[in-house]
Amino acid sequence: MGDLVGLFARHRTAANLLMALMIISGLFALSRMNTQFFPDFGIDVVSTSVEWSGASAEDVDVNIVQAIEPEVRFLDGVKHVRSTSVEGLATVIVEFEPGTDMQSALNNVETAVGQVTTLPEDSETPETRRFVRYDTISRLVISGPYPETSLKAIAKRIRDGLLERGADKVDLFGARDEEIWVEIRPETLLELNLMLGDIAERIRETSQDLPSGDTAGSVETQIRSLGLLKDAESMGGVEVRALENGEKIYLRDIAAISESFDEDGPIARRNAMPAIEIHIRRSVNADALALADTVNAYLEELLPTLPANLTVEQYDIRADLIRSRIQLLLENGASGLVLVLIVLFIFLNARVAFWVALGIPTAILATMTVMLLTGQSINMVSLFGMILALGIVVDDAIVVGEHAATQRRKGLSALDAAETGARRMGAPVMSSSLTTIAAFIPLLVISDIIGQIITGIPFVVIAMIAASLIECFLVLPGHMREALSHEARRVWRPREWFEGRFEAFRYGVFRRTVALAVEWRYATVAVALAALISCVGMVQGGRLGFVFFPAPEADKIYGNAQMVAGTPRPQTIAMLDEIERALHAATGKLVGPDNDLAKISVMKVGTAVGRAGIALPSGDHIGGVVVELKPSDERTVRTDEFVAAWRKEIRPMAGLDTVVIAAARGGPPGREVDVRLSGGSVAGLKAASKETQALLALYPG
Repeated sequence: MGDLVGLFARHRTAANLLMALMIISGLFALSRMNTQFFPDFGIDVVSTSVEWSGASAEDVDVNIVQAIEPEVRFLDGVKHVRSTSVEGLATVIVEFEPGTDMQSALNNVETAVGQVTTLPEDSETPETRRFVRYDTISRLVISGPYPETSLKAIAKRIRDGLLERGADKVDLFGARDEEIWVEIRPETLLELNLMLGDIAERIRETSQDLPSGDTAGSVETQIRSLGLLKDAESMGGVEVRALENGEKIYLRDIAAISESFDEDGPIARRNAMPAIEIHIRRSVNADALALADTVNAYLEELLPTLPANLTVEQYDIRADLIRSRIQLLLENGASGLVLVLIVLFIFLNARVAFWVALGIPTAILATMTVMLLTGQSINMVSLFGMILALGIVVDDAIVVGEHAATQRRKGLSALDAAETGARRMGAPVMSSSLTTIAAFIPLLVISDIIGQIITGIPFVVIAMIAASLIECFLVLPGHMREALSHEARRVWRPREWFEGRFEAFRYGVFRRTVALAVEWRYATVAVALAALISCVGMVQGGRLGFVFFPAPEADKIYGNAQMVAGTPRPQTIAMLDEIERALHAATGKLVGPDNDLAKISVMKVGTAVGRAGIALPSGDHIGGVVVELKPSDERTVRTDEFVAAWRKEIRPMAGLDTVVIAAARGGPPGREVDVRLSGGSVAGLKAASKETQALLALYPG
């Protein structure tokens, strides 16, 4: 009896100590693991962007992209290079092989781009950066009848407060850069024999804040020139010229000086009022739910201190999505566990059923320990893997526990029955577990981002099966010895009624059916093959569809409008106002006077919305509206129905080029059909694109 099964079955406390260790370590791991929507995955990408104001997309491609691409294409570890040219902006994205040292890769790309000497003289300095993944926590929109200066000051205050409380990244949209405008009449310049360049040079020489060395000696003092001009009043004191009689001409004497904002900067509007959006994000190492609670607590402190007519709204709250998905999975898992317990208590002795059922949370908590040690997190993928392995864990414990109970009924002692049950079931349970592990191991070798995302499923399943084997053969026999040593003093009548009829079914209809299947074994195999052929035929014949990553019902809709190039910003805003009017008209027709279908809509001018991962065109002729609907389980209107109604209500205005209304999309596969054309001239590619679209339009749907 020197083997482990006999040791743990005979020892009074070994099984309990091992189970306690698995439970305590699991609870500790549960308190330490992060909670997030998707598992952590790396993005091995370095991007270089170059701005060239006023240049067309084709000019950007010829003069910038085609100069940079050859320099970065053949760097060590490069997987592929993807470039995008839009009006006034070139973006070159270099993706490296997984496992590449990204700091070294960033340095190599910076060096390669620095060797390009043929970029246009009036283009901006190339900006090279490494993609760092941040996950959205939520977005705040502050709006009200306030000037942009006041809104920006409040937004900065909120941003600083969130950063102090642990937010990893907080971005402001609509908070344009401050500028000081100096306007001089042409006749004034002629009178003073000056040019605008001369004025700009005087401002540049005067407005500086630079270190100027230090003084040595017994007391060392740092010297600094403090002359940076930060407002219009101080700018007016710049000396433009000193006359021969000693009189000085200051900038305020000859120019109109005012404080303003960057005219080309993007802006946001909410309910026809100026707005600023605050995007709160976290690093991959932060806990999404904990940070969301911190944000909510900060807002509760902040709101009473703000003006009453200032509106602060929170939307795109990812924590609510995470909580709802986790709650859904936990409820489904709990309901399945309850059904498992009911079945166990129906078919097994109450004590045996209890110890079999206790193995489920024990194996789950042991899996949590392994997840913590290997850097996993609690997310949708890992929870799905746990629920997937739940049935396997129960099966192992049922097989061992039921066989031990059978041996006890045959007359063996409680100890011998517990040991025999574990020993005899060792081979079948181990073989079934190993075959399941073998089926999941290939998922571990899937590469790229999708591989990093779904790795949690096989990893959790394998860890949970291993924990189940430890619980079945080391913990359960010791508990079965105690459970089987207590004889039932009285039999519960409903249970006695059920067991009598179940025994009659087992030794009657079921046994005769099995004997018939064995006797007519060739017919049994033929029926199985026919069922297999039918299943394959349903898939190959298209009767059973296939979707690799089904898209969930979207709650966010994006409406983008692009006017013809050169359209002034007020005309673009008017078109976006029309899109918002169509939004409210569509929701009113779909849900009636309550009109609570759309929770919030935010207008953004100067950039497109909802196009993550691609270079966004910018300019006064581009804008969009972000709409968040009620959660899909709280509304009867489907997203596609809403998009169609919204699109139908829009009345195009003069100068409109395109309007695109689309729901937010997630998941690896992208769109249903994705055709990419490369090579040749731009005109040839466009002609091929038109022909491809015409061919695709022939297919129904």
